Amino acid sequence: MRRRRAFTLIELLVVIAIIAVLIALLLPAVQSAREAARRAQCVNNLKQLGLACHNYADVMGSFPANLYLHPAYASATYSWNNASWLVFILPQMEQQTLYNAVNFNVMWGVNPLGNWSPMYLGHQNSTVRETIVSGLVCPSDSSNPVDKLNADEIWDSAAAGTSYVGNIGDNCLACNTPNSQPATMFCAAQGYQCRGAQLGDPSTTTVPPAPGTGSGIFWRQCGGVRLQQVTDGTSNTFLAGEQIMRVTRWNAWVHANQSIGSTAVPLNYLAPGVAITGSGSVTVSNGASNIDAWSNWYSFRSQHPGGGNFLLCDGSVKFIKSSIAMPVYQALSTRGEGEVLSSDSY
Repeated sequence: MRRRRAFTLIELLVVIAIIAVLIALLLPAVQSAREAARRAQCVNNLKQLGLACHNYADVMGSFPANLYLHPAYASATYSWNNASWLVFILPQMEQQTLYNAVNFNVMWGVNPLGNWSPMYLGHQNSTVRETIVSGLVCPSDSSNPVDKLNADEIWDSAAAGTSYVGNIGDNCLACNTPNSQPATMFCAAQGYQCRGAQLGDPSTTTVPPAPGTGSGIFWRQCGGVRLQQVTDGTSNTFLAGEQIMRVTRWNAWVHANQSIGSTAVPLNYLAPGVAITGSGSVTVSNGASNIDAWSNWYSFRSQHPGGGNFLLCDGSVKFIKSSIAMPVYQALSTRGEGEVLSSDSY
């Protein structure tokens, strides 16, 4: 009789162990390759935004505004905003049909604010509001692209988010300080230095709105910055940067107040006692949601390891490390404050 040849149990276990070791060695390389591909796609998304902004500027003479003077501005008692800068560049993003679908005579939702008349509130723009624009979503951002965690008149209504927000500059978040050069006023709410009026708002409320005080390119009542106003150099000034959508209510791409960020806090800033988890932002001590703490999140952050991608005013994209010095980070966000940056400072 011929004896059958077969693996022994020990031999089989050895082979399984070798395969497991090889997989363990290969997995980080695969994950790294995937992240590299996601980062490359993110860079491309930002470059397309830059191209759209420059094409818009070629026609209109300035970067897009971040303000739509809505008919609800009936008096000077309340001044607000509606359509974002991203809405205005939809045609340059090959989204002309989506742009044509916007009804500029109504707000984006039904939650009343200030003296808005009910006749301007409604869900007529819900189709546009809930449309996911793939070029506005970073593939490394694990957020749900559509959620109900939104502010202003969109409160508790579904809206598609954006992973890319416009650069306000180093304007203060939860305080108002005199303009200074450089930003030297201390904001107790965040514990960092900042400059000027909260979120770049005008110093007085008028109709039409007075010029804002944003030190960057976009703020929530921005009428459009011209390239000639970027005197610090287009290659040294942020146009837009990344955010993580799920950590804040202020993330809808259609809305001017939800599509901008400030450098008043560091890149990837986390407030004391707060961490980002798989389901969103939570307070570590008790697990309570922290998404309403807008001044903790109204800035820039990314899920790319070590930093985040930023679009500059010349159309280039640079990866900025989280360890960047705050004075340099804020200097990169201002368009005309005269800061001098060396080529190796970031």
